[in-house]
Amino acid sequence: MEALIQDQPNPGVTQEYPLLTTKKGEVPLWDHPFLKGTKVLPKKYYPYTNLESVVEHFTRGRLDEKDFTLLKVLGDAICANENQLRRYLLPIMSSSQTSLRLDRLRRNGFVERWKIRIHGEEDIVKPPAPFTLGMAGFKLLKHYYNSDFFMDSNRWDSLGVGGIKRYVSMNELRCLMAEMNILKKWKWNPIIATNHQNNRPLGAAIIEFPQGQMNFLIDRVQGTQNYIGYFKERLFNWKNIYEHYGRIPVSEFPDNTSYIIIFASTLSIANHIHQELMLDTFPFNIWVCVEEDVLESGFNTSFYIPNKQDLKRIRLDF
Repeated sequence: MEALIQDQPNPGVTQEYPLLTTKKGEVPLWDHPFLKGTKVLPKKYYPYTNLESVVEHFTRGRLDEKDFTLLKVLGDAICANENQLRRYLLPIMSSSQTSLRLDRLRRNGFVERWKIRIHGEEDIVKPPAPFTLGMAGFKLLKHYYNSDFFMDSNRWDSLGVGGIKRYVSMNELRCLMAEMNILKKWKWNPIIATNHQNNRPLGAAIIEFPQGQMNFLIDRVQGTQNYIGYFKERLFNWKNIYEHYGRIPVSEFPDNTSYIIIFASTLSIANHIHQELMLDTFPFNIWVCVEEDVLESGFNTSFYIPNKQDLKRIRLDF
């Protein structure tokens, strides 16, 4: 039997906010209040714990070019589930090869696998397993790409399932945009207006439209947290920046037209945010992307714009 390491409780979770459902009356997986996560260790587990052993393992050819590419893709994604990693890597290897390599890389701590379940529904709901860099994978990538950001494997002990669901959800959008060949650049937690003190979106993307490129500043709604307070603080901070610069500058991004993208799992959550924050009153462009619409009808038709009291659904031409 594989060993299980229980993650820490997700800080900030509260039941004071309404549990809003999909159009079918279901609670989305990543917004479920009884979601739990465990790190799963393989039966044969011999992790490398220092840089010397990791580099020696690589230089002796025990990792090939495709292994290294897989680690780099996972490191850049921060946390992605197995399905997303298969899709990211499909141009260079089959889905089955990706899964086999992930299993092998787990043995020496290059990657770590997580088990996500809903308490009381463990045998019913079984989503694809999320993966993060292990201690060996983190040391290897940080050695060869020392100027890049990679999530230290030790941080997941405190981030736990709250961090995992945040990044897996965002990687679904990131993966879709990459598959559609409209994603030209991506950056996690970009600096806004060259000031580290400003609130940052979880991700920023340069998106290719027929009429030119646009900047998407994307943040994810977490339904079990105070998302109204979370977005209120960010939107008013960005309003001050917009009024000062006439735009929202993103470090290392061109001065394209910017859109704030609020990524919500359900239309009910999106409507609640609009009613509470009056999204149409902000001076910059705000769109809402609804995950249940992404799943039902595709990415192009999953966007809404605030229109007085309502959200108006639009179709984007990518």
